[in-house]
Amino acid sequence: MIALFGSAEGGCSCRGGGDDAWGGQAWLEDVLGGSMGLAAGAAEADASAASGEDNVAEDEMRIASYEASSDIDEDPRSWSISSEELRTRLSREPKPIVAYVSNLPPQGSYIAGSIKLPSKSLINGDGSLRSPEDMATVLGRAGMTEEDELVIYGDCFSCGDMTFVFWIMKHLGHRDVAVLRGLEQEWSAAGLSLSGATSTMAEAVYTPDPRPDLLADYESVAAGVYQVVDARTPDQFKAGFIPGAVNIDYHRVVEGSWLKGDSALAGIFADLDEDKPVAVYTKNGGAASIVWYALKLQGHDARLYTWNDWRSHQG
Repeated sequence: MIALFGSAEGGCSCRGGGDDAWGGQAWLEDVLGGSMGLAAGAAEADASAASGEDNVAEDEMRIASYEASSDIDEDPRSWSISSEELRTRLSREPKPIVAYVSNLPPQGSYIAGSIKLPSKSLINGDGSLRSPEDMATVLGRAGMTEEDELVIYGDCFSCGDMTFVFWIMKHLGHRDVAVLRGLEQEWSAAGLSLSGATSTMAEAVYTPDPRPDLLADYESVAAGVYQVVDARTPDQFKAGFIPGAVNIDYHRVVEGSWLKGDSALAGIFADLDEDKPVAVYTKNGGAASIVWYALKLQGHDARLYTWNDWRSHQG
């Protein structure tokens, strides 16, 4: 498999994650086997049958469930929360799990009670993405189940750790997950307690329900199924790109510690067809996940892809 997590691409000066090298097609074939999405939909199909649709063939039910799986995103506006919203959620039971996902300690403090879940813990030593089962083991050891409310935060938004782990959680089928906006000053101003260390939780069992629909594959990209967005820097784009790709440098969608506003993002994505799915890539999933996240907020059907996977098919 092609490496998933390598050195930062584009000279990201952030602390922690940055860009990485990811082979999506190999993962899809070797780990997901092209069928796990359909198998995972069986439970929803059974629920549908219980509502009076017993006359629908099992295969049709599974296909319908798989096609509907893309609708679990509902409103992407729920994909992020403010510090004030997090404080409110932490005041009730059950509390959300708050996970710090940057790969280095913060420049200041952690949010009190949060656990450590560095993005690199979800990849193998050779940089390839771990299988859903292995990632589930990591999440379970961290004390998480697939039913938990999860809030992701980090020390560097533009490094891509937060959006990349968010994408992984969505890809694993985790429904209740959000990214915390802002940095330490805002956490403190909102009344969140801070700490010099993270916490630990009792181990749990995490059961993934993988969603291959969030991952683009070489055959579909080569066949022109997607609009292709190259999220690397202009210099990297000029050195070689997927034919027909549009260059939207991931730096363009970032402002401060978060994404630019709706009107600015709408302008950046103005030339894209809202009715055609988008495959966004960099060398890896880190920086591309930032643009993927922004595209989803703007209503696009977007998936991740990788430049390394494309190059591997060019001989």
